[in-house]
Amino acid sequence: MPKANLYNLVGKSTGQVELSDNLFGLKVRTHHIWRSVTTHLSNQRLGTVKTKSKGEVSGGGKKPFKQKGTGNARQGSSRAVQFVGGGIAHGPKPRDYSLELPKKMRQQALAETLSDKAQNGKIFIIEDIKFDAPKTKQAVSLLKSLDLTGKKCLIVLNQSNPATFKSFRNVPKVKVLSSNNLNTYEVMNHEVLVLTQETLKEMTEVKLKGSSHKGKV
Repeated sequence: MPKANLYNLVGKSTGQVELSDNLFGLKVRTHHIWRSVTTHLSNQRLGTVKTKSKGEVSGGGKKPFKQKGTGNARQGSSRAVQFVGGGIAHGPKPRDYSLELPKKMRQQALAETLSDKAQNGKIFIIEDIKFDAPKTKQAVSLLKSLDLTGKKCLIVLNQSNPATFKSFRNVPKVKVLSSNNLNTYEVMNHEVLVLTQETLKEMTEVKLKGSSHKGKV
């Protein structure tokens, strides 16, 4: 069973925590992670870019000049694609880039990503992180005591203490998420994962409840 170091609010180690095999002890398969990350990024694309074709540009109903005698190539409309102010040939149109991923595969990819972090010692467990008021200075001090200053950190908290969220959100390279918004892309995109004991319990009991033991290391 994998383990992670446990720290108090001042960054002092107070022991170790055993991590669930279902969530942190799986064999890492890059294909699941790749599918999950590409699906996440595709779903962020808006697909709202739009250009007008020749038929959509207003004006241009009159022939620019007579058919013969000018020495120029014949033209039927000043809104043709070769003219300034004309339509765009084969330009982008609005489209839907969203992809779907089976729920079990999405959960499996997240578990394997968390397993990768656990196996590489990139998970820090804090007994509890609660600030009475938004204090960026306290947040910076905690990260400094854990030797995480300047590293890309993903901090997973519950939503019961907004002051804690606000304390970390102005710290460079740090992102705060609630446990129910945790996803494979954000875990992969950050070097270190910081959890509280409460969010670890939520993730173990709720997020991936009933997941299979197959693929355990």
